[in-house]
Amino acid sequence: MERDIYLSLIKIMKKPLITKSVKKNATIFTVVLFIGYLIFNFFTVLQINYYFIDNVDTRLKHEVEHISVNIVFNEDTIVVLNGKEFEEFDMLHISDNSFFLQIYNIDKELLFQSKNLETFQNLPIRIIEFDDKFLFTNEKVDFKGLRVCYSKIINEGKLLGYIQLATPKTSVNSAIEGIISFNLLTLPLAFILFLIVSLIFAKRSLKPINKIIEIAEEITATNLSNRIDYEADTEDELGRLKATLNDLFNRLEFQINQISQFSDNASHQLMNPLTAIKTELEYILKKERSADEYKETLETIDEQTSEMINIVRTLLILAKDCAVCTDSSKVFSLTNLLQNEIMEEDKNNRVTISIPENIYLKGEADYFKMVLENLINNALKYSSEKSEVKVIVEEKTNSIIISVCDNGIGIPDNEKSKVFDRFYRGSNVESNGIKGHGLGLNLVKIVVNKMGGSITIIDNKPQGTIFTLEITRLILE
Repeated sequence: MERDIYLSLIKIMKKPLITKSVKKNATIFTVVLFIGYLIFNFFTVLQINYYFIDNVDTRLKHEVEHISVNIVFNEDTIVVLNGKEFEEFDMLHISDNSFFLQIYNIDKELLFQSKNLETFQNLPIRIIEFDDKFLFTNEKVDFKGLRVCYSKIINEGKLLGYIQLATPKTSVNSAIEGIISFNLLTLPLAFILFLIVSLIFAKRSLKPINKIIEIAEEITATNLSNRIDYEADTEDELGRLKATLNDLFNRLEFQINQISQFSDNASHQLMNPLTAIKTELEYILKKERSADEYKETLETIDEQTSEMINIVRTLLILAKDCAVCTDSSKVFSLTNLLQNEIMEEDKNNRVTISIPENIYLKGEADYFKMVLENLINNALKYSSEKSEVKVIVEEKTNSIIISVCDNGIGIPDNEKSKVFDRFYRGSNVESNGIKGHGLGLNLVKIVVNKMGGSITIIDNKPQGTIFTLEITRLILE
């Protein structure tokens, strides 16, 4: 118990506090937040600048309109109708809200000037073309920012001069400078805050994945029955990851069990002929034997060797899952395969074949021959020595039906789906002492399925079994 706790602590200590994934995600989040923060402040400054400038422009327009109604342009002079308008505090003194007024003709001759311009000089006189009622510009005089409004003086459609009214941009500049100063002072703090928030968010976002990893690490080759039971919505990414991993573990468990069973059974099946060969050789080598005894021993060795070759060949095909059968572009004649090659192997004339002429299939002829041999040999093996086996091929529109019929011991209904499992042998087979390896029907099903066909088993009334294969036929023009 103490050792397990110690190992757990060591495991925890070895884990970095901040992993590379957390660093990477936190860096991205920090950069995104920081850029967003800068963009937000940039547009905030623009908005505040626009707001203040808009207020300033409104004040200037309002004042220019008052000035326009209180002056009359007479040839090259200005007649003031209401002098109080020009004696306001903002036009006499310099402050943050002062108005600097100049009225001049199109020859840039100054006709009127507010008194505060006697102190604040150098306000430029400009002749500017514009179509609107007012024109607003920014000027800089004696290092002081000004917002300037221009308005035309027109009489009977003729341009006589300009009203130029300016006011300091002190309030605007102060507000913007204050915001910029505040942002510059808080920038490092904001960056650190964004970094901390990003690290917390990155670690929290990866926490469910770490939980799944911890559970997955507990699943080993000897403990494949465990599954990830982390609660997650089946529709989101974590739920799909959980389902995918559990499905992977299911397949791994199945494959490992199959491999384990395959190895045990394969070694068992190969040991039988090897033991028989070894026994025969030990017997024949003990002393001198007659020619007939040597011949008999060699025949036994030949038989056992052929059986081993058949087992190994079948195992190799099963190990590759007959991948070559799936996309094979070869074409072979089923008619020739059955009538010639299969019939030649029937030494006891117990097999009858009924097949139309010119039936062709797409696939590997050698593998399909093994399918037919397995089905026919099984039918012969599980029937009496005088019993006949029938192979019947029928044509359909786009496929052919191959039926292998025997009158043997049959297959119980509850075992019909199991006989295609690797190394499975029926209960009635074992009880009747019939030898076999349990590989043939598994090979049959794999090859037929890879060729796009199907196989079914039905009872042959009143006794026996019928294996039925349906495979897409190839029609040659």
